[in-house]
Amino acid sequence: MKTMTDTQHDTTDEKKPAPMPPAEPVPAPAPAAEPPQPAPLPPVTDADGAFAPQWYTRFEELQPYAATLAKFRRPEALAKSYANLEKLRGYPASTDSPRMAAFRQAVGLPESAQEFSLTRPADTPDEIWDDSLAESLARVAYEHGVPAPAMAALCEHYAQEGRLALQAAHVAQQEAVEQAESDLRADWGARFDSNMNAVGTVLQTLGNRAGVDVAALMENPALRANADFARLMLAAASMVEEAPLHTGSPVNPRDEAYRIAHDPAHPLHEAYMRTSHPRHKYANAQYDHFAFGK
Repeated sequence: MKTMTDTQHDTTDEKKPAPMPPAEPVPAPAPAAEPPQPAPLPPVTDADGAFAPQWYTRFEELQPYAATLAKFRRPEALAKSYANLEKLRGYPASTDSPRMAAFRQAVGLPESAQEFSLTRPADTPDEIWDDSLAESLARVAYEHGVPAPAMAALCEHYAQEGRLALQAAHVAQQEAVEQAESDLRADWGARFDSNMNAVGTVLQTLGNRAGVDVAALMENPALRANADFARLMLAAASMVEEAPLHTGSPVNPRDEAYRIAHDPAHPLHEAYMRTSHPRHKYANAQYDHFAFGK
């Protein structure tokens, strides 16, 4: 006969779970493949410390400087060259002749002032170009180590700005001349043409006596743009009509021509005798006028 204990034992055995099968082992991860290593570069120097032949060709960024680097046989020579270049950093003073000479050589500037010159840019009018000034500027540029291309660019820019300024000045002069004429027309009205003829007559009379080329004088934009000058000459013309400009007997044309050619005291004598004189053409024309009635 089973006891209570035996009965409890049997019940416990019946409820015990079946054993789990053993777990399969997890395989270890495969080792990561190492990236391919670049082939080592050949040494830059030889065993004795000198640069290897064409060592710079292995560096792409040095290719533009191959011709210069080929001159250096040892690293110390290259280092000294770099140290000297550092000494030249910034423009040297023009009074420091040794450093300026080294600077010119380092950056390829002309070695003498005679090699440094400024060329007149094309289409540059005479009014804004002076050969003497250009020569002086070139000498200053050389003394201070200004690169020739930079000075040429500045010269071209100056010429361009000068042309624009000259054009603007011509436009302003023409506008001033037109304004002066407009003022006189408004002031003189229908008498404008007759008054201008009177002004021309008195100017020619005064010019003949003073030996002045009136035609050239009236080309001066400053006078043509000054309405008050015309008013002044009109007043002078009125005075001449009231008291003509003459002393004694009228001038004999042939005598006047003779004085122009032979009398040093005549105001046109020097201009007539010297072909290089700025008023020679005018004096010659006056001689022909008195001598031949031209």
